Amino acid sequence: MNGMGKNEGGANAAPRLGAGVRATSIHCLLFCVIATTAALAAGPAQKTFSLTISQETLPAQQRVLRVEKDDMVRLRVTGDAPGELHLHGYRLEVKITPGSKSEINFKAHATGRYRIEWHAAGETSKGDHHGPPLARLEVRPK
Repeated sequence: MNGMGKNEGGANAAPRLGAGVRATSIHCLLFCVIATTAALAAGPAQKTFSLTISQETLPAQQRVLRVEKDDMVRLRVTGDAPGELHLHGYRLEVKITPGSKSEINFKAHATGRYRIEWHAAGETSKGDHHGPPLARLEVRPK
């Protein structure tokens, strides 16, 4: 041998990384593992909407609810009259009693636009005819 160790010198030898470079690489790797684990543990986003029905209508800013597919959605609903709130497409409904809060909780599993309708107590639905929706839920792909 020419005085050089097995992995030292020579044209084809890989350069040795200093301790500082190795430590930085390890820190970067650990950061990536921790960030990925935290993102997976966080699960789907939680979207909460408070809806206040007054005289069978909602304020303009509450009429379009936007979420992404797989978000967990919570609708907190109050109203000034008894009735039911229906979320078509997801086949969910909740009874509304004046002076109390009602909730619908679900996972937004299907993309699209879905009607949210108000049905006053005692109102009967006639066939497939629906009036204008109270609001719309928009579920967008991620």
